[in-house]
Amino acid sequence: MNSMSYAELFKAAVNELRKRNIKFALAGGLVASLYRDQPRTTNDIDFLILADSNSQQAACDLIKAMGLVPHVATRAQLEGGPMFAIKSGRSPVLVVVGRREKDRDAPGLDFILPTMPWFEAAFERAQHNTRNFGFGDLPCLCKEDLILAKMYSLANDNSRLHDLSDLRSIFKEQTNIDLNYLSDQMERLKLTLPASFANEAPALLKKVDKRLRRNARKEARP
Repeated sequence: MNSMSYAELFKAAVNELRKRNIKFALAGGLVASLYRDQPRTTNDIDFLILADSNSQQAACDLIKAMGLVPHVATRAQLEGGPMFAIKSGRSPVLVVVGRREKDRDAPGLDFILPTMPWFEAAFERAQHNTRNFGFGDLPCLCKEDLILAKMYSLANDNSRLHDLSDLRSIFKEQTNIDLNYLSDQMERLKLTLPASFANEAPALLKKVDKRLRRNARKEARP
């Protein structure tokens, strides 16, 4: 199968999801551009998916149907890097990634699974937050849940500069951000602010961040 353009892959993936009756929501850079003060380009299309039976298998099947090769990313790999993944044994798969095997510059697909810690609330809220991308209304992550997703990624890998850029740009826009929801979810997920963003965050989130870090230090004491 020849490599599809970004737009072709996007439309084909949505059509395939609908055909298979898989519930989904858009995430990633495509959605970030809806909330940033300046849009940014992305070569990957991110979906949250919820299949009736096995979401991981559904993601692999979808990726193969798009002519891509699936790869899995486990919680251990995302939260602790490859060495931690080796030491930790079995770990739940959080994301299934699809890429062209011999063309890394071709657009790809990322399917975020229900095992992702912030998935449940984000997915439900997204179903009521739709945007039209030219082929019908599609559910998209709400601004606050996208922020949480970026924070989670940066907490585990502070080299993800596009996620840091998204955070800064979204908060710079400062339009209707529900800080109470964000602070509640930070508490629930025990999710601290990325160090490189902490000084720029709103005061309420800084307060929660300090409390979470203080509690973590207490718990770490012998």
